[in-house]
Amino acid sequence: MYLHHLTVQAFGPFARTEDVDFDDLTQAGLFLLRGDTGAGKTSVLDAVCFALYGSVPGIRPTHRLRSDHAPTDTRTRVVLEFSAAGRRLRITRTPKQTYPSARAKTGTATAEATVQLHERTGTPEDPAWEPICANHQDAAREIDAALGLSKEQFCQVVLLPQGDFAKFLRSDAKDRAVLLRRLFDTGRFQELQNWLTARSKTAKKDLDDVATAVQQLSERIDQEAGPSLQQADNTTAQLLRPNAGHPADALAWAQHLLARGHDAQTAALEDEKSSDQAHQKAKQDHHDAVDLKTRQNQYSQALAQRTALDHKAADHPLLRRQLDNGQRAEALRPLLDGLERSTLALQTAKAKEQDARGLLEAAHTHAEIPQLQRGLEQHHAERGRLEGLLPQEERYAELGAQMAELTVNVPVLV
Repeated sequence: MYLHHLTVQAFGPFARTEDVDFDDLTQAGLFLLRGDTGAGKTSVLDAVCFALYGSVPGIRPTHRLRSDHAPTDTRTRVVLEFSAAGRRLRITRTPKQTYPSARAKTGTATAEATVQLHERTGTPEDPAWEPICANHQDAAREIDAALGLSKEQFCQVVLLPQGDFAKFLRSDAKDRAVLLRRLFDTGRFQELQNWLTARSKTAKKDLDDVATAVQQLSERIDQEAGPSLQQADNTTAQLLRPNAGHPADALAWAQHLLARGHDAQTAALEDEKSSDQAHQKAKQDHHDAVDLKTRQNQYSQALAQRTALDHKAADHPLLRRQLDNGQRAEALRPLLDGLERSTLALQTAKAKEQDARGLLEAAHTHAEIPQLQRGLEQHHAERGRLEGLLPQEERYAELGAQMAELTVNVPVLV
């Protein structure tokens, strides 16, 4: 936090308007507020605290901050311009106060406490003040966000009360410790000391547990690495083995065993590499042997097939004659196919003829084709003759109908 400018009006011992330019004061480094009792040194600090938090250190009420020497028409007001958290702010506060009423000559009016918070924008050469808030709750949140201190913390850390400072100078060491704890709230440091003590005890216990675990692990390593240690001479192994209760000695011992383990691992890797190469060679030899065996089997099978073919070579002339006969008979295949189709068509025709004879009269079932042909011709002739008589039959039916009608319509003579 950095103070720039303070303006007080009708505040404390200041009856009129007074300005404090902290920028000019801090150009030379540190500065001192000096003056007689009642000159207003503490009131300057009270004005800073009032501007920030709306109250002053101690238990004084805010409505008693007004100067008793101020004119009745001058209102109490404090304006503080400061920088904090990378922001330049200006806060204006007025406490609750009474003033002569403008309506009644003998009456008074009460003005409630007000606050206005602005933030400077623009450039230092052309500054502009942008309003942020104008109520107490929002102003308190903005101040808390900018400073990160409550009023009590601000008074304990930044403003040391004047009476407590004098008491601090005259007190003994014990009383000073009590006063410092009260002024600066050093209880947190006592809590930190207690926490560190407890943490130290816990760390010592953890260290003892780790030492025990290291010792147990060393004994287990000693048991597991026994065959390896027996290969070294007894003097070297005795010097490297850690002593009980000294876990730090286990580091060199474990590093020695680790080095021996790395050497053994390297040798094992070399053996593994040699074994892999031997395995690959044996695998390739096995593959070559299997391939050779397969080729030998194929050769044996080929020899057997050749022998069988040689035995069948005696039948070759007979097979040649059969092939020649088959080739000459191939020219007759169309005729044989036609004969087969004709035979199939004859069988089909006979089946149809049998079905058709089943529809004839019994006298004509076994008749020959010429007889059936003649019967068909006679049937057609008879059918033509009958069809020629059909008009006469129709005329006969028509005349019969007319005669019946005439019979019905002729009157009966009595």
